[in-house]
Amino acid sequence: MSSVVVVGGGPWARLAAWRLARAGRDVALIAGPQTPAGAVAAGMLGPRSEADERDPALYPLLAAAFAGWPLLADEVAADSGTDPGLRICGCLHVAARREHIAAIRHHAAALAALGTPAEWLPGSTLRELEPGLGGVAGGLLLPEEGEIDPRRLMAALVRAGTRSGVRTVDAVGVEVIRGDGGRAAAVRDGQGRVHRGDTVVVAVGHPAPPPAGLVPIRPVKGQILRLRVPPDADVPLIRTVRTPEVYVVPRRAEEIAVGATVEEASDRRVTAGAALDLLEAAVAVCPELRELELHEASAAPRPATPDGRPAIGRDPHDGVFWAAGGHRHGILLAPLVAQGIDADLRGAPIPAALGGLAPGRFAAVRA
Repeated sequence: MSSVVVVGGGPWARLAAWRLARAGRDVALIAGPQTPAGAVAAGMLGPRSEADERDPALYPLLAAAFAGWPLLADEVAADSGTDPGLRICGCLHVAARREHIAAIRHHAAALAALGTPAEWLPGSTLRELEPGLGGVAGGLLLPEEGEIDPRRLMAALVRAGTRSGVRTVDAVGVEVIRGDGGRAAAVRDGQGRVHRGDTVVVAVGHPAPPPAGLVPIRPVKGQILRLRVPPDADVPLIRTVRTPEVYVVPRRAEEIAVGATVEEASDRRVTAGAALDLLEAAVAVCPELRELELHEASAAPRPATPDGRPAIGRDPHDGVFWAAGGHRHGILLAPLVAQGIDADLRGAPIPAALGGLAPGRFAAVRA
């Protein structure tokens, strides 16, 4: 039986370890004590919301990943016995203030250029769809978007991995060890223990283990709030609601996530200013949020690459399989990690959707 060492404790690492173990590999998962960025995420699955005209190649990746979520969620549920919480609930991209109108109309034009037009709807129509909205000027209805609870997903992936035979090792600090010909052959943890494998998978957040090799990872801090809905109250929103300043994500009947900042920083401090800005923007779009309990405020550095896209695939120099750099789209892009791992297991060509994500594109950066 071939052996694999997976480095990381977030959703991509848990996903990779589970897929490898269910395929019959002997898998050791080396996970640190830090809360992964994925556990702090909102879990939005919004390819059209996240489309960026400055990077037109990003949208096909997001769309392909979104299309893979129903099957992946079913597989996770079947192997774990736990529902990961996928909801295809739709999204409203709204102008909570008049100065938002131009930005959202510009986003609509970008979507039209990508071949996925979205119609501008007046505020009255949006309030018929979501009575909890405040005085929004108008916006876009994006019905085929959704969300998944990252913490439920993580718990399901942990259970699926355990059932499939993944061995988890808690360790502080790891280092990739290279053997003959510079090929990755093992991982040494902070306690000096060496974990050998025929394949090393690096699926870490920030920072990457030294010397990780090809892919440079930088931190992009996000702060997020969670509001608790009382048991005897109705959730004020059904769909995810976004403005240019904030997103509000209802989860089931008990929680609403409000986020998130984008900061070039690596600390995990929650700041009063960020919390205030997020709450003010959220209450402006949905006034009923004012009455909910603020039960958590958290922050974590998202792992990002220099070009903002993840690295998924094998490093041609040392054989490390990379699944890192999810940035703001880590949860959404998880099905592409599964596709990459599955193709690698079969020795098959990399799926077309992953063609632009090969870690070899960073060779010039490393040089």
